[in-house]
Amino acid sequence: MDKKLPKFIGTINIPGDKSISHRALIIGSQATGIVKVSNLLESADVFSTMNALRKFGVHITKRGKDYHVYGLVVGGLREYNGTINCGNSGTTARLMMGLLSTYPITINFIGDKSLSKRPMARVINLLREFGANALPENKNTMPFKFLGSYIGLQNDQKLNVPSAQLKSAWCLAALNTKGISTLEERFETRDHTEIMLKYLNANIKVKKSKNKKIISIFGKTPIDAKDISVPGDISSAAFMIILALISKNSTVTIKNVLLNPTRTGILDVLKKMKAKITIKNKKTICGEIVGDIEAKSSNLKATVVSEKMAPRLIDEYPILFIAACFAKGTSNFKGIEELRVKESDRIKSMEDGLKPLGVKISSTKNSAKITGTNSFKLNKQIKIDAKGDHRIAMSFYVLSQVLNKSFKIKDFNYVKTSFPSFTKTINQLKKIEKKSK
Repeated sequence: MDKKLPKFIGTINIPGDKSISHRALIIGSQATGIVKVSNLLESADVFSTMNALRKFGVHITKRGKDYHVYGLVVGGLREYNGTINCGNSGTTARLMMGLLSTYPITINFIGDKSLSKRPMARVINLLREFGANALPENKNTMPFKFLGSYIGLQNDQKLNVPSAQLKSAWCLAALNTKGISTLEERFETRDHTEIMLKYLNANIKVKKSKNKKIISIFGKTPIDAKDISVPGDISSAAFMIILALISKNSTVTIKNVLLNPTRTGILDVLKKMKAKITIKNKKTICGEIVGDIEAKSSNLKATVVSEKMAPRLIDEYPILFIAACFAKGTSNFKGIEELRVKESDRIKSMEDGLKPLGVKISSTKNSAKITGTNSFKLNKQIKIDAKGDHRIAMSFYVLSQVLNKSFKIKDFNYVKTSFPSFTKTINQLKKIEKKSK
């Protein structure tokens, strides 16, 4: 009897990085002049940010494949007192709150069912130091009224949680504040905001030491308009990398992927698991490190991922869980409580999906253990509830492709929030060969 076995071979490009795409639009809106953005991620989340900015008079047009952002200069947003619908995008919500916190406006922040469950208290508390607030008091989830400041209070703060979104919200608020504001960061997090502000010649200084980073921003100063090229999203690339690693006779090359050290935790962990991954053609574009990633079929080994690694691969854990299912031994993921408050409770979502497939997985509040297996339970129709979470949906789709088994994935349409061409890209790579038993 012949059995069809999938393999995945080819060279692909990945859509633009989601984090950088959001920031290119928002920071570009504060520039003096026109910012041309190439390879912008055209996804629902990024369009939520684009639509929000347009309400404040930011003119954004598409010319060919590029987007042009007509900057209104720092502090130049037009007055708007109405509603911002952030859809499913936590980045839109938190970064726009930062940007608007130093404007005398009142905005109704709303989002979809999933976003309305996600906590906003940390960003609200942070921005109160600039004079902003949210009503009603102690309302930690959307919807709420967000009140910007009439003054824009300069402030110095310490950030004691690893959150790039909080840091970015603070930076955006500080841009429109008189004087020098400083932020002390105790944990390494994504630094795209600082890199982009430096690239656009904003008045920002970053000092790093072994245990902390201090960001200083001199507010009310101009930001230059320059072209921004958005590299491929490594969080999206992770799905294609692991697809190749856990499939037989597969080799996938992904061009022009973001290799920022704060985002390459997934590569470090996979290499520790004995993955065959090669980096080629490294270069720096617009302040960010970019390169090509080649991934080949590998015999993965289980590993322990410490809590210190979590900020560097927080969005990649769901697909990393899939990789662990194919690794020899038991993998232990520590310090991942942040996964509980993403688009879904990602630990529970993965657990609920993997257990019926025969995968040995257990969890605590802030950790998970997965034992690799050679035998999945595939003798019935498989139903997966993605719970409105794009990364859960994509993770189980990758698994279905490797196993060559159709999965019925609820809320699969949420893939469009970060990777609209996801299935098309996989189909581009997929080859079917016959193997005789």
